[in-house]
Amino acid sequence: MYLDIALESKIGPAAFSELGLLAEQYGFRAIWAQNYARAPEAFMTAVPLALASKSIKVGVAVVCPHEMHPLKIANAVLTLNEYADGRACVVVTSGGEWPGVLKTKSGEITRTREALEIIKTSFGDEVVEYAGEIYNARAFTTTWTTQPPPMLYAGAHGPKMMRMAAGITDAVMLSDIQPPMFGQALTVLNEVRAAQGNKGNFSLSNFVAWHVKEDREASLWEARRELIIRGWLARDWITPYLTPEDVEWVAANPWPFLKAFRERTGDIDGVPEHIADALVEGLTLSGDPSDIDRHIERLRAFEAAGFTEIVLGLQDDPAASIRLIGERILPAIR
Repeated sequence: MYLDIALESKIGPAAFSELGLLAEQYGFRAIWAQNYARAPEAFMTAVPLALASKSIKVGVAVVCPHEMHPLKIANAVLTLNEYADGRACVVVTSGGEWPGVLKTKSGEITRTREALEIIKTSFGDEVVEYAGEIYNARAFTTTWTTQPPPMLYAGAHGPKMMRMAAGITDAVMLSDIQPPMFGQALTVLNEVRAAQGNKGNFSLSNFVAWHVKEDREASLWEARRELIIRGWLARDWITPYLTPEDVEWVAANPWPFLKAFRERTGDIDGVPEHIADALVEGLTLSGDPSDIDRHIERLRAFEAAGFTEIVLGLQDDPAASIRLIGERILPAIR
């Protein structure tokens, strides 16, 4: 199993390139620019690293076809791929942050399917002619490209989306899935992969929040700050770690978590401490270096379940995190 890292584009292209080159030195597989609506453009953020790096893959996650027509997504990632000498990758889904900002639907299977079909065809040699329910394309070609095609991931969670995605792409990325969720999250995906005979060459990735720091309290503070975006604290994500009563309480009270995230604070007003502690423990990799061995065991559980890659999402002081992961985690996982 390989390890990737993910960084928010708000750090800027210079820092993204510097951190990506540091990750390349340690042997990480890929670095992803996270594509948030309220942040600098992720593809542009990734370009300097694509030009400067030699071996690390350079990706953007996630891109929603609500924000860009699939042909524009294809054009953007193919351009990044040229700059990266064939090392680009992209995650496409109708979810992410953009649908909320654009006041549109998320999790639309038809929209995601059509986008994936158009983008995948665009990566080939044939002229793209497409007539769908949502998207259309005519006389689109990519004869200007010189590199092998980039990796196309589908972002998926629900069984219908997974079934569709596995039928089109050879790579799927999940988000914040933890071992107690494997049965629900992977059953359909594994059935489709086995039926299609692509189990051996299928890339299965998962985003996992990393908050480990030398200062344990700083780690937990940062992890609490980011809790709302761990599956948006939907029931499937919180049920394994809370009592039924506490699940209902969180479902009825998401606003303190959202307020803490927006105000960039780990002090979540009004949330019982035991709830925040349980969610941090279950949904993130947090703590201090004394917790690394048990985090390695969790990562091995991902590998045993069939994950080929884990994307570790970094927040404050990402250089320190890259060094810690590169020196303590990577040698144990390889």
